[in-house]
Amino acid sequence: MGNLIKYEFRKTMALKGIILVITAIFEAMFLIGIGADDEDMIGLSVGLLTLATFFGVLIIGVFGIYTLSKDLNTKRSYMLFMTPHSSYSILGAKLIENATSIFLGGLFFILLAVVDFTTLAAHYGEVDEFFRLLRMFFNINIETSDWIVMGLETLSSWTYVVVVGFFAVIVCASLLNGRKFNGLISFLIFIFICIIFGKIHHAFLEGIFGDILTYSFEAVMFSIFYYIMLSCIMYVISAWIMDNKLSV
Repeated sequence: MGNLIKYEFRKTMALKGIILVITAIFEAMFLIGIGADDEDMIGLSVGLLTLATFFGVLIIGVFGIYTLSKDLNTKRSYMLFMTPHSSYSILGAKLIENATSIFLGGLFFILLAVVDFTTLAAHYGEVDEFFRLLRMFFNINIETSDWIVMGLETLSSWTYVVVVGFFAVIVCASLLNGRKFNGLISFLIFIFICIIFGKIHHAFLEGIFGDILTYSFEAVMFSIFYYIMLSCIMYVISAWIMDNKLSV
């Protein structure tokens, strides 16, 4: 399975390289703006970096679903499924690569944002004020462990969405193969599953923890468990369909 994971990482290296190059260009604009004391360039670069963060992580997640679709619907499927690996290993390798890439991408952009805003605050001589406002904005009572579990919740929810995307692609290539509007139907299945289980998640949180707008360590841990459980279920179902219903 290790070779499969390496193969999946190699397939996505070009995309990640493009994202890094674009981010580096925006970061250079930010640093030039700081050096030239150009507030317009600073503002523009911060906006562009924000967009790069959002779309960069989003594209990494979506690209994993796209590569699976290509693997199942083009000649690449013969090369992939002729290897001595089960559908569980093939799908698991894709999931591990995608979840790891999302985590590392998100961590990279978070660290870059901290460095940039610290640099910006130091440039204007307001480092202490910056961190004071940061603590006020994010609630000073939140500890490091809370930030970690919130990050894990984000990662688990993203992973769940990707697994549902995998499921929809596999259904499209197997159960709906050859049918009219199979792509649209599988996309609607993806949306339906996300909405239904999102509402169930919301109902559980309200029923167990009450006010879901107030931070609760227990609620976040429940959400992590919920998303991991659903991801595992969807993964097993998807791999089973690949094994029993997919023709390549």
